[in-house]
Amino acid sequence: MTITTTQRGPSPGSEAKGAPADADAARPRWWRRPWVGPLGLVVAVFLAMGIPRYLTFDPAESKIPPNPQYPWHYPVLVVHILCGTVAIVTCCLQVWPALRQKYPRAHRLSGRLYVAAGVLPGGLAGLAVAYASPSGLSMQMSTMTTSVLWIGTAVVGFRMARQGRIADHRRWMVRSFALTMSIVVSRVLGVVYDHTILPPPGAGADIPTLIAWGQERAGLASWPGWIVPLLIAEWWLIEREASARHRARKARRAGSSARP
Repeated sequence: MTITTTQRGPSPGSEAKGAPADADAARPRWWRRPWVGPLGLVVAVFLAMGIPRYLTFDPAESKIPPNPQYPWHYPVLVVHILCGTVAIVTCCLQVWPALRQKYPRAHRLSGRLYVAAGVLPGGLAGLAVAYASPSGLSMQMSTMTTSVLWIGTAVVGFRMARQGRIADHRRWMVRSFALTMSIVVSRVLGVVYDHTILPPPGAGADIPTLIAWGQERAGLASWPGWIVPLLIAEWWLIEREASARHRARKARRAGSSARP
């Protein structure tokens, strides 16, 4: 997976042979990619705050209440979260330009882990978790939709890479990256809602009120949590490709005018 989508990719295995010196010189320096550091920081904070409670394998520690009607709900939830952790970490490695350029084998290995140990089991577990979720119908439908799209974009992107269609591979994996990060976006939206339009009920609220609030909050955070990042990814892909076409036309015009 990469964040560059406009150039035709090299043939399979060519990355391992190294790029020409002039290509190395043309690569943007690290300070021209200011998103790399903040992305890693946000992911690290998110994982540090959310993952430890599930490493105890104690249902009482779960932020998502287990559904007592389905004894398998909590174990599958843990699988979903742990595989999602693999996906989000390897996803960050995939979009790290230095790793992709200097260590192509590590890039390919992390990509395989992203699909095989992250998205596929995590997405399938997400479908099961959504089916048994006590967070309401809106949350269930959103999670199922996200899981299907998450699996689909990753599988298509992986197939494109196997076929040597690197430009298509990059486009699909940008979409997959957006869906992987949707969990972070939805959690941020939930915190925003808590302090704005949907504050938590008071300490004296009864159980039905708390359940209704939790389901409304989950639904309102879940849908835009994946729709907005996916729309941004599509806009970015369109803009990058339009910019590449513009540069190509400009280069052709400049070449034509330079001819005697």
